[in-house]
Amino acid sequence: MLGMNGKKICPIGVDLGSGYLRMVQLGKNGQGLFLHSAALRQKPADIEFHTPAWQHWAIESIREVLRDNAFKGKAVVTALPSDDLFIDPIKVPRSAMDRISTILPQKLQKRLPFPVENALFQHIPIDSGEKNGSDIVDVLTVSTNRELVNRHLAIYEKAGLEVSGISIWPVAMVKSFMNFFCRRSNEQDIVAILINVGTNHTNVVITRGVNLLFARVVSIGYTQLEQGQMVQRLFSEIDACVRYFEECPATGQIGRIVFLAGSGTSRTLCDRLAGLAQKMQVPAQIGDVISAIEINHGPECIIDRRNCKVDWATAFGLSLEGLN
Repeated sequence: MLGMNGKKICPIGVDLGSGYLRMVQLGKNGQGLFLHSAALRQKPADIEFHTPAWQHWAIESIREVLRDNAFKGKAVVTALPSDDLFIDPIKVPRSAMDRISTILPQKLQKRLPFPVENALFQHIPIDSGEKNGSDIVDVLTVSTNRELVNRHLAIYEKAGLEVSGISIWPVAMVKSFMNFFCRRSNEQDIVAILINVGTNHTNVVITRGVNLLFARVVSIGYTQLEQGQMVQRLFSEIDACVRYFEECPATGQIGRIVFLAGSGTSRTLCDRLAGLAQKMQVPAQIGDVISAIEINHGPECIIDRRNCKVDWATAFGLSLEGLN
């Protein structure tokens, strides 16, 4: 929405997952992006994710956030939680790409944890194979259970919001990266790995500019890292992602690491990422979107920059969908 003063206010980006509800509304004016409003709610420990109690908590939390904060409008852009999205790289003959909608169910039916007839599919071509003379196209497939989508939409309907779009978390991460940490034109040709540690998952994305090349969910988050010796396992999984990607032809070598995290993130993780960067001989940085944006300090935007462990990159990216 465009105001009389030339400000554009984006839709509300809603990142609703297994640990937190994050709601963000960004805006743009003559000076660039600014944070209009934001709110955070943590799921109570005694409520299990995906249960009716969790749905009730989500609905009531959204209503409370809307009541207590000055978000503008009711339009939201959201994404399914990491648990609900299944991402697989596959190879498809270039001559068969015009039949991709019928090929995906056949290739993925044995990998999905739900009946293929209940699945919704998207696909992102990564490499056409033309550069190396191959007849094979590398494709990143995204699938989810239709019932989970309907359940997710019902939460927003009951909370009184209007879903203007459902994105996917890899695209939201890339949106934040591009707008806050990849502004120079010469950076957009560098392949970057983005790492985002959440409550129960770590999301890994590899991208060249806006072009998503790889995405994977690792089932290790802050909850598991705090329980024991899981740091080594997490970095073994990240290393496996790097090796898989770099074995693919024509995708290029990773030239940058960005840890999308709040300023209060774990020092241990930062040290391990620095070690990974040294091993790969590439630069690395912490990408804290809260520190990278002007905050509207009015009463409608109360957010604490200090020692913030929670990452907002996905929620920011979802709100940014409204700028296009």
